[in-house]
Amino acid sequence: MDLTAEAESIPDVFENTSVTAFNEMVRILDALGHEDALAIFMYAEKGIKSSKVAIEELGLTQKRFYSRLKELIEVGLIEKTEGEYNYTIFGNIFFKIGFSLLEMIENREQIELLEKIRASSSLPNSELEKIRSVVSKNFRDMSGLFDMVFLSGKQRKVEVLPSYEKLVEKLDEEIKASKDYIHLASRYIDNKVVDSIFKAMNRGINTKGIMARENLEDKFNKLELLLSPSLVLSMLRYFSDPEIGDIMRDGNVPFSFCIIDGQHCFFELPSMGNHDFAIAFFVEDKEIGVRFTKIFNSLWEMSEAKAIPKF
Repeated sequence: MDLTAEAESIPDVFENTSVTAFNEMVRILDALGHEDALAIFMYAEKGIKSSKVAIEELGLTQKRFYSRLKELIEVGLIEKTEGEYNYTIFGNIFFKIGFSLLEMIENREQIELLEKIRASSSLPNSELEKIRSVVSKNFRDMSGLFDMVFLSGKQRKVEVLPSYEKLVEKLDEEIKASKDYIHLASRYIDNKVVDSIFKAMNRGINTKGIMARENLEDKFNKLELLLSPSLVLSMLRYFSDPEIGDIMRDGNVPFSFCIIDGQHCFFELPSMGNHDFAIAFFVEDKEIGVRFTKIFNSLWEMSEAKAIPKF
């Protein structure tokens, strides 16, 4: 179906978009609206060197293959160069967008569950069980913790932290009030949290941290731009200490969590399909603190006491 002719005007929500751009978007979506075309487009990620092989592997007839391929070329997603079909620059960008969309669709149920958590901290057990199944796929020990926090008969006050800003605000508050120790495993590096932790260390609070090794150096480089000179000096002192491995390591951090004084516990529900913040919780419970400490110690033993970037 040709939708382009129907797009003579565009909705008010797109008032800053030209009619030409809007029509072009409709043409592209129309071209990809057929499952054959979508299959060919995804197949072309690494280039189509042999049309014959592509036709066989996709299970298409020559007519169906070339007809849909022609449409993808016409809308500027694929081009033929030196006898091979490849993405155009625009097609490559569109592929990445489409792949992200597929991940969202595959995790649609989980995303909807996250939204329900944001709206209510008193979900029925059936919904919580679904969330538990999602969590257990990401990290084995997290499943048992989730049961303990949400599904056990013991009443616990669980504070929902629906945004990254709320998480940082609450974590900063608890770190400042710490009296004994702080164990933090994090996928993020935040200047406010770093500032609070180093001040706690200067107060004599025993602190250990595990940073997710993915893009660690880039995170530190960005962090350096946000730090005060005094905090930079403090970090330089600690990072130049030959015993740095006793307080900080880099390793695999499947989800962020923190235990303060054995009972103040923060944990993040693992994000779905990407590395962005999803939602976090705070609970005060010694039994849960013991479980989190066990997970932290396991990660600590598997982490490396090296590769912490120097400023």
